[in-house]
Amino acid sequence: MEKEDFNEYMEFFKSQPLKEKQDIIIEQLKMLMGLTNSMCKELNVNNEILLNKEIADLNNKDYTEDDFAEALIVYINSIQNSLCDFNNHLSDIADNI
Repeated sequence: MEKEDFNEYMEFFKSQPLKEKQDIIIEQLKMLMGLTNSMCKELNVNNEILLNKEIADLNNKDYTEDDFAEALIVYINSIQNSLCDFNNHLSDIADNI
């Protein structure tokens, strides 16, 4: 994304109410989590998306700020796990070259 496009996007994001900002953040983390998991699958890396009740709590319209923070940490940890698994596999490949 070009810097100007990103700046426009950020202006749009900043203009949204908090609930919409949270929805955008969650959608982007879901996409990133799916991407990192797909990267692992492409190389046949054993990887599993982390899902638990903290994520399910966001399905309630009246979720709390704590629910949001707890779900974020689950998404972030799932992405980290996928990236670590992917990196470990790449390291194994590099070691065998």
